[in-house]
Amino acid sequence: MIKLKDLITEKIDYQDIAGQLVKHYKLRSKVKFGSGNEFADYVPETDTIKLRRNYPNTKEFLITVLHEIAHALDAKNLGAKKFMKKYIQAGTIAAHGGLDPHDNNKWEKRADNWAKREYKSKWANHL
Repeated sequence: MIKLKDLITEKIDYQDIAGQLVKHYKLRSKVKFGSGNEFADYVPETDTIKLRRNYPNTKEFLITVLHEIAHALDAKNLGAKKFMKKYIQAGTIAAHGGLDPHDNNKWEKRADNWAKREYKSKWANHL
């Protein structure tokens, strides 16, 4: 016998959740969805957070959005041009050390750590 709760699946409105999170952190960033291999991307020049259309689970989605919000907050605090200059500079330093300019960028590590801390402290209990 099939149980009703097994038949009902809840759909998550990623657009709304991402938009509400952006507002919660007092940002005006636009949220757009697209395709690509990356989980997400932040474009400081247009103040746009670009997300994929699907994620393995809700936790990964929230951490990804929070990661991009961390970049948006850095760009807001430093200014978009200065943030990009520092981000590119950190990537160049990593590349000169034989490392990946994206994965070993200190700004990426900083955003990852912030997103994970923020998720655990504020959002994990709401799932």
